[in-house]
Amino acid sequence: MKACILITAVCLLAAPALADWVPLNSGTTTELDAVCFPADAVTGYAVGGGGLILKTTDGGATWDSLPGNRQGWQTAVQFPVDAMTGFAVASGGRIVMTRSGGAAWVSESSGVTLDLRAISFPMDAETGYIAGGDSGESVILKTTDGGTNWVRLDVNPGQPIAAIDFPIDPMTGFAAGWSGVLLKTTDGGDNWDVLSPGVANDLNGLCFPDDPLTGYVAASGGLVLKTTDGGANWTPKPTGAMDFLASVSFPNLVTGYVAGASGAVYKTTDQGESWFQQNSGTSDFLYSIQFPVDELTGYAVGRNGTIIKTTDGGGGVEETPSAEVRTANVTTIVRGVLFLPSSLLTANSSLLSIDGRKVLDLKPGANDVSRLSPGVYFCTPEDGGRRISRKVVLTE
Repeated sequence: MKACILITAVCLLAAPALADWVPLNSGTTTELDAVCFPADAVTGYAVGGGGLILKTTDGGATWDSLPGNRQGWQTAVQFPVDAMTGFAVASGGRIVMTRSGGAAWVSESSGVTLDLRAISFPMDAETGYIAGGDSGESVILKTTDGGTNWVRLDVNPGQPIAAIDFPIDPMTGFAAGWSGVLLKTTDGGDNWDVLSPGVANDLNGLCFPDDPLTGYVAASGGLVLKTTDGGANWTPKPTGAMDFLASVSFPNLVTGYVAGASGAVYKTTDQGESWFQQNSGTSDFLYSIQFPVDELTGYAVGRNGTIIKTTDGGGGVEETPSAEVRTANVTTIVRGVLFLPSSLLTANSSLLSIDGRKVLDLKPGANDVSRLSPGVYFCTPEDGGRRISRKVVLTE
């Protein structure tokens, strides 16, 4: 292949994305704390303040407020298998359940008055866990009969549990909470080991996308923690965010998203090793993000009734020029080889596709790009903590 590369250098303060998150009309200004699309990207639920539960059956185009005299602040929702049977939890130890796709809700007795914040039903609608707590006290509940009875488990690390995840079965699970609380069970909750995340940040979102070995935690301070050995060791992965991250979603093993304060949405395409910011189109706090089927279609909900949606993975990398714009010489490559001088690169330079996916690790000198399709790419080294984006236009 004979190709021509045009490289232009643009100095970026960050690496935001194209504004391909679009706002949806939720019909409310009530804060929304959680979103759940159980089986596809068409039928989903969102919950929030004042007992509010919303439902869409058209991919978020319209949302209906579901009936019922629910009390408390709804903080989490899960439909374990399909869009018919689901659970929602709220402040004051409240649990409600539906077997009719939200047409009717039944209150269940939790036996506690602590705020409930998270739900995990790993395999079916029979065996599941609910977690929460207030300042100074934790709670984890378990049911094995579809929510008819809930048993409080013997665990209390002394901080509210904000997230719980049993990735593949009811036996092995993780719980994360405030002030660096991180727990693991391998016997269905009978015993819990205290894990050491290495930080004291509030741990708010938890996701093990495929198995109990590799998982991610979204934390305050713009931090993501990653483990590849079932929680024995955790590595911090800074996202570039400076504030609270509330939720994390990995629709597959390599691509993930986090969301949080000030409308922050960050994406990774390399298993959490690096993150780039996306333009969510909102400054409202986003409390929950979910990509239910694949890495393209996702939803996030938050303050002031905010619901946003993407169908293209949140868009690609967008250039935001500073006052300094530098243009390099036109470079011609023959037989798919891109030559780059060392002055253009740093130790962590990558070539990104237009949608933000890393397609190549770059090195000084010859880089084989023969397998790449013609189009626009971005060379992204870092310079003094700033992201430098160099547009690379590859043509046949």
